[in-house]
Amino acid sequence: MLVELRIRNFAIIEGAALYFGPGFNVLSGETGAGKTIIMTALGLLLGSRASPDMIRSGQSEAVVEGLFELEGETPLPEGAREVAATDQRELLIRRTIAADGGRSRAYLNGEMATVQTLARLGQGLVQVYGQHEHQTLLRSESHLQLLDRHAALDAALDEYGAAYRAAAQARARADELRERERTRAEQLELARFRIAELERAGLQPGEDQQLAAERTVLANAARLGAAAAEAEQMLSGESSAALDTVARAQARVGEAAAIDPKLKETLELIASARLGLEEAAHTLRDYAARVEADPARLDEIETRLAELARLKRKYGGTLQDVLETAARSRTEIAELERVADSRAEAEAALRAALDRLARMGAELSARRQSAAAELKRRMETELKTLGMRAPVFEARFAPLEKSEGAFEHNRMMLGPGGADAIEFMLSPNLGQPPMALVRIASGGELSRVMLALKRLEAQRRGVATMIFDEVDAGVGGAIAQVVGRKLKELARFHQVLCVTHLPQVAAFADSHFQVEKEERRGATRSRVSALDEAERIEEIARMLGGAEVTDKFRRAARELIERARA
Repeated sequence: MLVELRIRNFAIIEGAALYFGPGFNVLSGETGAGKTIIMTALGLLLGSRASPDMIRSGQSEAVVEGLFELEGETPLPEGAREVAATDQRELLIRRTIAADGGRSRAYLNGEMATVQTLARLGQGLVQVYGQHEHQTLLRSESHLQLLDRHAALDAALDEYGAAYRAAAQARARADELRERERTRAEQLELARFRIAELERAGLQPGEDQQLAAERTVLANAARLGAAAAEAEQMLSGESSAALDTVARAQARVGEAAAIDPKLKETLELIASARLGLEEAAHTLRDYAARVEADPARLDEIETRLAELARLKRKYGGTLQDVLETAARSRTEIAELERVADSRAEAEAALRAALDRLARMGAELSARRQSAAAELKRRMETELKTLGMRAPVFEARFAPLEKSEGAFEHNRMMLGPGGADAIEFMLSPNLGQPPMALVRIASGGELSRVMLALKRLEAQRRGVATMIFDEVDAGVGGAIAQVVGRKLKELARFHQVLCVTHLPQVAAFADSHFQVEKEERRGATRSRVSALDEAERIEEIARMLGGAEVTDKFRRAARELIERARA
């Protein structure tokens, strides 16, 4: 349960410390005093998003802290196991919001945590019933979610969802192959044309680069031959040839090396250079004799390069792209030639996926029908305790309507959540047939229906703390007292925190907190006070009479409190 809540520099709250007890805790105050701000601050501890707008004007940081106590042998909720020791029975959650960039930090028992961890943790610690939440009952699509939560179908819905996605993929594959089969002849003709064209071309990897290099040589044959011949003459010609000069140098150094052996290494270098020059001269002589202009070959190369350029423009930017196009076309032809078999296989896989989905949808429906019968019994019992004398509550089932994305199989429509459309029906009065909530229920009746649903959900989940933020919408008079008594009964099994404007509800409180707004030194502040007995009477009298509190309203307040204790 929530033991302590501390708030600092949050909205108009400068500083507040609330110590909650294990029973029925009530927060009251005039409209705009800051009750909703306290609920918002508590929401931060349960994983709500933070905003720099939440920081009190002129301050650099807002801080919210909550101390939760795990009672008895209750296992640690999901999320707390990551940071808390197994023998630890307290959880301290802290959120900070910095004005600089609106950065938010979360801490769990002093260790940094993610907001997602807080959200998972909050689901096991607290159940929140927010303002106007009963209005969701006016949307029939929410009824299926409420029934599924009551039936604890989370795991089954996850499995069904996976099967639904698999069926959707199988349908997409089958549709694709049907379309390919429909256009098979045209696609085959196109692919075969590409293959024929590319096979006639006889392409070789790197061919364009090799031909380009050969074209450059042929285009410059005269210059290359002249350069080779001239260089060969320089090396081995009749006058001033390099080889003759090197031969003379070799002879002179040979004579010197005979006298001084230290020159033998130099002699070997000259001999090696002479051999290299002789080989270069022979190579140049052969090259000059061989290289010659060949206009026919050059024209042939130009024609081939033009053809390669055309194919590259048509099928890709490089010759490698063109070759890959040919490979893909061969694969495509193979696939198209067996597309009928592939389509048949895909349709068989789709039927199998839909058979499985239909079985799972039928199982979901059966479990929902069973849960709906139990929910009917328990809800009617709860609603009687909330002032409905002879209520009839039921979940009416209907086949899912045809819609985009749904599957029709074995005379069933199968959507992402199963095969069922569900709407809650209510007869609040004896002799009245059950009708859709949107058609029959008043605001007060909706509040009581949602209160009953929340009670059953908290009971099933074993949540320690229940928070009701202004559940008195549309409720008044004797029914308000019934709601207050029901919340008091809930507080026997759960810690209950309730924000209320109803004195009939506040009269049942075990602990009563008053939220007030005050102006000091040109600033507005919200202040929270725990009330003693006399202060409770004064506050409930204010709730009864408004701004003017008289002895008459004080006597009425005492009577409400005494009646609540009876």
